Amino acid sequence: MQQTFQVNASDLDNRFIKSVQDIFGDRKLKIVVEDVVESNESKQALLDSLFGSWESEETGEELVKMIYSNRNDSPRDIEL
Repeated sequence: MQQTFQVNASDLDNRFIKSVQDIFGDRKLKIVVEDVVESNESKQALLDSLFGSWESEETGEELVKMIYSNRNDSPRDIEL
């Protein structure tokens, strides 16, 4: 079973510990602490790392030609 708690560090007290103990009892736990507040700079850096320019050996014109030549568009008989 996995439970996720999102709390402010200032709110961590004995009640939180008691809640975790009530849920999990004597089982062994893995606790991961993560800072969920990110600066605008770090968000922008993440966005920049995920969305970059296309890298290819073909030029843009070659890619366009490849796309158009591989299309299978033919007229269809449609009855209304």
